[in-house]
Amino acid sequence: MPLGFFEEGFRLSQKGIDWLQEWNTEAEIASSISQNAQKAFEILINVPGMTQAHSRDFLRATPIFTLKDGTVIKIFINPAHVKHIFLGDSKNKMIFGGYVGWIHTKGLTLAIEKIKNQLS
Repeated sequence: MPLGFFEEGFRLSQKGIDWLQEWNTEAEIASSISQNAQKAFEILINVPGMTQAHSRDFLRATPIFTLKDGTVIKIFINPAHVKHIFLGDSKNKMIFGGYVGWIHTKGLTLAIEKIKNQLS
């Protein structure tokens, strides 16, 4: 086996290891929560089917809007097209993360609109 082939295989393996480590990296958790973030949290936990999300997905989520107090609302859609919602503070620390199954996606969408209309 040529040495170049071995080196290329090792480089790809290291790339795979790096990807796995990044995939499994947990977000920093906020140590306090504002009143607006608390209200948004309460709206979200009352969505039927809401399940706690892994914090690693917070880091991959995309900001969609910011509340008056600087709380950031972020969305992540996984490869199975399951929508995840996250609340982050102004320092990019996670406050809340949750997701719903496909059957409850409309309820999550309505909750996000309610948060946007009432708190941003």
